[in-house]
Amino acid sequence: MPRQYHHLTPEDRAHFLEHGWLRVPSSIKKKYIDAWLSDMWVRLGMDENDKTTWNTEYLKLPRHREEKAEEVCPEAWEKMCELVGGEEMVDPVRERYYGDQFIVNFGTEELARSKAKVDYHALPGWHCDNDWYRSFVDSSNNALTVILCFTDIPASGGGTALAEDSLKMWCETLFANPAGFDPPYDKQLYSDIIAKCTKFSQIEAKAGDVFITHSFLLHTQTPNFLNYARVIANPHVNLREPYNLNRSNGDYTLCEQIILNSLGHPAGIPISLYNQTRPRAVYYPNSSWAKRERIPGELARMLADAKRRGLGPDSVDSVYLKGDEALKEHEWRNGYDKAAGPGGLGLGGAMINGTGVPYGENHVVDVKKLTSAS
Repeated sequence: MPRQYHHLTPEDRAHFLEHGWLRVPSSIKKKYIDAWLSDMWVRLGMDENDKTTWNTEYLKLPRHREEKAEEVCPEAWEKMCELVGGEEMVDPVRERYYGDQFIVNFGTEELARSKAKVDYHALPGWHCDNDWYRSFVDSSNNALTVILCFTDIPASGGGTALAEDSLKMWCETLFANPAGFDPPYDKQLYSDIIAKCTKFSQIEAKAGDVFITHSFLLHTQTPNFLNYARVIANPHVNLREPYNLNRSNGDYTLCEQIILNSLGHPAGIPISLYNQTRPRAVYYPNSSWAKRERIPGELARMLADAKRRGLGPDSVDSVYLKGDEALKEHEWRNGYDKAAGPGGLGLGGAMINGTGVPYGENHVVDVKKLTSAS
């Protein structure tokens, strides 16, 4: 029986297949927007109303709070599941919770005064979110890259740029390299693709909107010319098994269809045409290291703020204050219990050797010291 769709409209499906992304308006529950943004400026150590304290243009934060994905953005979750073939295809553990790991694009006063326009080809940092596994053409460790919009994102306000025709070229690159790629990836791989791209989109949104993108769609940040705090989070949908690009019944998921269409094999890839030459591998997520370096400082500020308001440590909502079992489960769900990949972990230009460095050996949060100080 052909696949049945109850949440994706025909227009949704056509748009996803053509562009590689989908917008779901007003999908994030307002209670999470309000609760998770409530102490963002405390975590940042900045004054919302004093831009002289905004000492950076762009910042990625760690996660303190999380809820099941379907609880955070139910309508978007239903559509995500249909894009990948059903909720039963989704990994029941990895990234099943979404949270407040905000990415804040502040812009600058200089940008706000400028008359510049975005030159997509000149933007740095084009990439796919794939820094925790060895990438093959059928890799579904990240099937969907999700953009949760916690603030409005008007035109010129730092919305994520999407290179729509990069999808085809990245699929072709993966198909031509059966040994796969390990993180960190050679930036030239992406640069060469972007140089050939002509179809770009830039996200504009209202707070609560969710954008769902195929994980092979290259994207990057853009300048925020409005000098306000644009806030998003960037979780993913991980699958239990690799994509099946050779189904006997030809009934492919929409994510699989994009790959097959990109490769010119809509009916499937014969086994004789693709022979993966290395085993699959999963690693500590490379980009998480720098974010998690912020945890002790953020916790200290959150606890100090609670004390100023006459509240105790128990009033601070953070997984790092909920005990060892809660923290262990959080790390397990997000891959922080994994070892570093063969390329090591990037630390502000430095590298940790790739012999395998689990998170817990290097990021020690002294909770007792922090709470006693508060």
